[in-house]
Amino acid sequence: MKTEVVPYDPAWKEKYLHESLAIKQRCGDKILIIEHAGSTSVEGLAAKPVIDIYIGTKSLDDAHSLIEPLTELGYEYYKDFEDELPFRRYFRKFIDGKRSFHIHATHAGHYFRNIDLIFRDYISVNKTAAKEYEDLKLQLAEIDFEEPQGYNHAKDELCLRLKSDALKYFGDMFEKTESEATYLMHKFADDSSMNIAEFKLLRKDNLTAIRSNIFPGFSLNRALGMSKIDNEFLDSIDDFYKGKSGKYAIQIPPDLLNDEKIELLKKRNYNYVNSWVTFYRDSSPIESKGTDLDIREVTKEYAADFAFMLNEVFSFPHEFDGVVSSTVGTEPWINFMAFDGSKPAGSAGICITGENAYLSFANVLPEYRRRGIQGELLKIRIDAAHERGVKWIFVDTGEDTEENPNPSYWNILRCGFRLKYNRHNYVRINE
Repeated sequence: MKTEVVPYDPAWKEKYLHESLAIKQRCGDKILIIEHAGSTSVEGLAAKPVIDIYIGTKSLDDAHSLIEPLTELGYEYYKDFEDELPFRRYFRKFIDGKRSFHIHATHAGHYFRNIDLIFRDYISVNKTAAKEYEDLKLQLAEIDFEEPQGYNHAKDELCLRLKSDALKYFGDMFEKTESEATYLMHKFADDSSMNIAEFKLLRKDNLTAIRSNIFPGFSLNRALGMSKIDNEFLDSIDDFYKGKSGKYAIQIPPDLLNDEKIELLKKRNYNYVNSWVTFYRDSSPIESKGTDLDIREVTKEYAADFAFMLNEVFSFPHEFDGVVSSTVGTEPWINFMAFDGSKPAGSAGICITGENAYLSFANVLPEYRRRGIQGELLKIRIDAAHERGVKWIFVDTGEDTEENPNPSYWNILRCGFRLKYNRHNYVRINE
């Protein structure tokens, strides 16, 4: 059986937009995020003329609940595929006897969904990878495979390599962008503010380490942006935190960890505590449900309010206010606050460095939560990035678990961010 591969058709984008609107109207709030994926979503790339639609939901049960409304839209549900991919609900739609749409519905944070979107983004910007992929598809389209999945299986080796390259590409970009932003969170504080917070800053190549002697937790005592894990590196980190009581952490991306490195960390008294989830997305504007509060960009006149509220919400010592307030009205930071009349209710910031940006400082006072502020703060920062020519936006947050639910995790996914990986926090405690 041969597979039809045709030149890129600009109409594919419009077909997706029209179909996705109908899907959202029929399925409602069960859909957290819907995206155009597969080769038809990559401008200029030859593809099978079938549009792949990825739906992200909050749970597999929510994905399963889409069967009835999607069937009403003319989709056929393929239950047999649950045996192969039990985490996915798979649908096809035929128009005039031709397969026209596929839907893949999964938990929005599932690796299956996110790695395909990361792959899509990578070949959209890497022309060499896109050509290699297209050349293989055109070559395979000439082969009459005996098995129905022969064409797809023949692509597996290249797809796995390009997906690995894509993870490294966006992973390295994230680590560099966040490390630089973390440095720029503290660079502008004057000596008095740094002394009050008993704060120190280390910057070497792409590595940033921060230290506060008056805060025992690792949120203000951590190192990130490392390129290796060995005794020489750990010696330099331990030396930076020498004399500091309490915890400090190194935040390690998964590609730097293996059994040998984990054993080394244990010998050096570093223990795994938890992970922070890393995300990215492009800067295309998004919709939001809005909020009844006023959200606007703020400058130095609100610096004290911005800092006080952030440290209050995160239970950081207010001796840290001067360090945080130094970012307000200072490039490359852009800061926003939500107001109920004249009363501050929430705040957030974005650090723009060239074509990349990092989101931070997001917080909402407890009495104002569940009023759409978090989503609107995400939207307004994405808009700010788009207006300034940013290509990629990065953010991280804690994991969402039954023991520790994290609404920010879902707000980030709802805004179209792709989950890259969980970055591991290895903590050492100084007595």
